[in-house]
Amino acid sequence: MTVLRERIALLFCHGGGLNKATWDPIVRRVLASPLLKRFPSDVLGIDWRYHGENHNFHDKGEVYYLDEEKKYPRVNHPCQVWTDWAPKELEQYVKQLRKEDEVLRRKTRVIGIGHSMGAASIMRVEIDTPGSFDGIIGFEPICTGEMDPEISNMIVSTLVTTTLRRKGEWESWDEVKQHFSSSKGFLRWHKESVEAYVKGGIIPCADGKLRLACQPMHEAALYCGRVMDITVEDYQRMSCKMSYEYGDSSQLFNAELTSKIAQQLPDKVFLSPPIKNTTHMLVIEDPEACADRIIKALELFPPFQPQKQTSRL
Repeated sequence: MTVLRERIALLFCHGGGLNKATWDPIVRRVLASPLLKRFPSDVLGIDWRYHGENHNFHDKGEVYYLDEEKKYPRVNHPCQVWTDWAPKELEQYVKQLRKEDEVLRRKTRVIGIGHSMGAASIMRVEIDTPGSFDGIIGFEPICTGEMDPEISNMIVSTLVTTTLRRKGEWESWDEVKQHFSSSKGFLRWHKESVEAYVKGGIIPCADGKLRLACQPMHEAALYCGRVMDITVEDYQRMSCKMSYEYGDSSQLFNAELTSKIAQQLPDKVFLSPPIKNTTHMLVIEDPEACADRIIKALELFPPFQPQKQTSRL
């Protein structure tokens, strides 16, 4: 097929418990950059199952306890197996992006930009189907984890306990506003990120109540499954470059292990310096810094590199 034009698509995939609108503060800054003026791109985002537009309040899930110990709560719900369904959903979405390419004599170049489970899902799709992406920017993917089982159990138990305590419904928008402006859990979040989260993640329901699109039970279940298991051999199967971004105060990202992978694959995997004063939730804590990292990383990928002119002499 003779390609008449290329289309660049920036595909943003959010982390667990968030929604596609939470990328808005970052997207605005990226689109305003000189790089995106030179390389116009379509910006796309998806809401995972049980998140945002794809909320499901009927499948509630249930709490149980490991070894019947109250200090080890877990949640039984389909969100547990996100490592199975999220990559499948994403793969189908990417295929749809390119569905009309042949008819339009177009080539769609897709850059995957993800956070947490979103980043890990992008990686899994590229590993299983090389060529799906033309570049990957991962903000703390949940993968390549090497952790003592006992420590892992404690971290998961803490995450589940904390998440299940969260409020998931309100009687009015005034209550919503009050909650998100005063709750300690959102003090680190950038103001624009809080507004974006509410815009995409609070659902008005038929009974008059306002509910979190991703209910606390659903989010807690995400932490109860396994992480995405990605090996050095998996990275070698990827046909595109990948840039890692992480927070300097994160407890969920293994920078040392990722650095070793980057050293083994210096032309494919790139580990950026940590973003200061951020945690695993860096994309909603500092959208400006994250946007700057995205702009810088995009220059690694062929779609954002000037075409070399062939001399006719």
